[in-house]
Amino acid sequence: MFRSVALVAIAACTPSFCHAESQWPGFRGTGNSVTTAKDLPLQWEMRGRRAGSWNIRLPGYGQSSPVIWGDKVFVTAVSGEKKEKLHLLAFSLTDGEKLWEKEFVGTQQVTDSDAVSRGAPTPVLDANRIYVMFESGDLLAITHEGETVWTRSLVKDYGEFKGPHGYSSSPVLSGDKVIVQACHGGPSYVLAVSQATGENVWKVDHPSQTGWSTPAVVTREGGDQIIVSTAGSVRAFASTDGHEEWFVTGMAGNSTASPTIDGDIVFIGASPGRGEPSAADGSLAIRLGGTGDVTNTHVLWRSPKLTTGYSSPLIHRGLAYAVNKVGAVSCVDIQTGEVRWTERLAGACWASPVASAEHVVFFCKDGEVMVFKAGREKELVGESTVSSTDILYGVAAVDGAWLIRTGRGLMKVTSSTNDGPPSPPVAP
Repeated sequence: MFRSVALVAIAACTPSFCHAESQWPGFRGTGNSVTTAKDLPLQWEMRGRRAGSWNIRLPGYGQSSPVIWGDKVFVTAVSGEKKEKLHLLAFSLTDGEKLWEKEFVGTQQVTDSDAVSRGAPTPVLDANRIYVMFESGDLLAITHEGETVWTRSLVKDYGEFKGPHGYSSSPVLSGDKVIVQACHGGPSYVLAVSQATGENVWKVDHPSQTGWSTPAVVTREGGDQIIVSTAGSVRAFASTDGHEEWFVTGMAGNSTASPTIDGDIVFIGASPGRGEPSAADGSLAIRLGGTGDVTNTHVLWRSPKLTTGYSSPLIHRGLAYAVNKVGAVSCVDIQTGEVRWTERLAGACWASPVASAEHVVFFCKDGEVMVFKAGREKELVGESTVSSTDILYGVAAVDGAWLIRTGRGLMKVTSSTNDGPPSPPVAP
């Protein structure tokens, strides 16, 4: 199905985001999977080596995405029979050289298996520190040079995470706070801690609803708004003190995909329930601006036919892109929910798609990469593969390169004119 083609690159830059070309600071970049990185590889051949590319074998296993600040790439992993070893590693973006590695002992230890999360939360960065959450309930702040600033065990403080499949929500930043969503089968909460000290700024209770998703941050005057999507509801909390501002209920299957924001619209991806579709199934769009229960006033549309799998939906230029569990992508008008086009990808996607100017890039879990022109008409413009025996979980984008995370590896694919994939993996 995949063609051998000459390398093509995509370029993108807008004035409001040009400062971030050497940064990919958290899950889905700045939280929306839209990048302004220039000269990104669009297609590549699978032979030889490409200048500037590298491929690293990581300790243990991880489902998190890499994060980038300047010339440093950070990535997490877990190892051990009970995932008791927590790893944080830093590499040079230029050549993949390992700069440092930290190892911690996890608080909540669960037998390792394919059915539970494995190093799933993605870290988040600012100019001074990297903030890391593990499914063991351990929250840490580390400098870019590898010095530990503070550590917290949320499991010791508030009890173990309950549920058969673990925990995967990534921390996000709001002002001088780190926000953590701890929504599971037991007593659940949303927590804000000081970036400087790790001490609580506020903590609010949340219904015991599973939420593997990552919160979205709405930037606004007077304080950000934190949007949390968990099984059965979407809730917005004020970043200043944690009070609940609005909520939507009456939905199903929205525990996995993270909320995606574009302007004053929040897109909530959801998976279908069992049996015949109902009004509660499928994805929906919510308009910001309401207070209290806005289920019947601010929901723009619901679509039982539009569903998401493990990857989060993407909004770009007024269109939303959602991939379902079997790998079919739908492009819809974000204002109306009208489907513009659909296409079956080469496979299911566990990594979220990324948009860059004229293109939307889909990374399938078995390594196929498919690029479509962004727009209301379907146009496939590139196909490539990533060579790996592990699942492809996450990506990051910087000028001239993709950073691609698989279960046991991290690779850099560049836009050099030399042909070929990264060199074979080497141990860190």
